[in-house]
Parts: sequence; C-alpha cells; structure tokens
Amino acid sequence: MKPRSLVIVLALGCIAIVVGWVYESRVREDTVADKLEIPDNIDYFLTGLRFRGMNTEGQPDFEFTSRRLEHRRKTDVSHIEAPTVRVFRATANWQIDSRQAAYEHRANLLRMEQDVVLQKGGVRPLRLMTESLVFDPDRDRISTDSNVVMLSGDGRIEADGAVFDLEREVYSLERARGVYN
Repeated sequence: MKPRSLVIVLALGCIAIVVGWVYESRVREDTVADKLEIPDNIDYFLTGLRFRGMNTEGQPDFEFTSRRLEHRRKTDVSHIEAPTVRVFRATANWQIDSRQAAYEHRANLLRMEQDVVLQKGGVRPLRLMTESLVFDPDRDRISTDSNVVMLSGDGRIEADGAVFDLEREVYSLERARGVYN
C-alpha cells in the first residue's frame, strides 16, 4: 500500500471516529436534559411526604401524607397529589382523603379537591363525601361549599355545604335533607 493511500485511510478513519463521538454525545445530552426538566416556578418538590404536627402539650395534632408535593415560589402555594390528613382529637380521630390539594402557606389553609372523603372514627363514626373541602388548622375547622353526602349509622344526610368545628364538636349543615332508617 502506498504511503499516500495509508494517510488518506487513516484520516478518513479519524474523521469517522470524531463524527461518531460528536453524534453520540449530542444524543446523550438530549436524553439527560429531558429527564431532568423541572418547571422554573417550582423551587422544591417532595415525594413520599409524611409530616406530623404536634399540639402545645407535645401530643400529635395532625398527620399529613402525600405521594408528591410541588411548591410554587411565585404564588407560595404547594400543589399536592393524593393527600391524606389525619386529625387527632380526644373524642375522635378524623381522616380526609382526596385526589389533589393545594396548600396556601400564608393563610395556612389546605384546600382538598376531587373525590374528597372525610371520615370520623370513635363511638359515633360518620363518613362525608364531597368534591372540595378546606381544612383550617388555626381555627380547628373543616368546611365545604360543595354538595355533601353524609352517612352515619342508619342515616343519610345530603346538604349544600357543611362546617365542622373540631374543637367545640359543632357541625353545621346548609339546606340539609335527611333520611333515617
């Protein structure tokens, strides 16, 4: 083989290697960039979240769990996926489940939405179903302006809204219709 042909073959081989390396590195960069894409208005997110709040006596007050929480820094609101809230009281424990929620940090309000189920345990259990509900831990209150269906023992109550004062154990229903068996 002539030296000139050898130089051309080696040059073409080197060019092929460089082109392949550049192409491969671009493909890898695109793949990694897609996996790490995070919206610019989220400053943190948490997965597998479990948070427990304590009262002034050091006893559990409430527990919050969620699959995923994303905090939006511009609005100071956290968007929550599949939240569960357990509220611990001396007379009965409460549990609230929903598909989504939004926690407003400044107002300390948890707005739960989509297939909301509120359950009270204890001696006189009840189950309430609605589409939206607000938990206000500062006022120890759960409220909704949506239609509700409440099941308790042998009774069924439908209402246009409800307020549950957990501290005083006073429950108010708007335009309620009930059936008792």
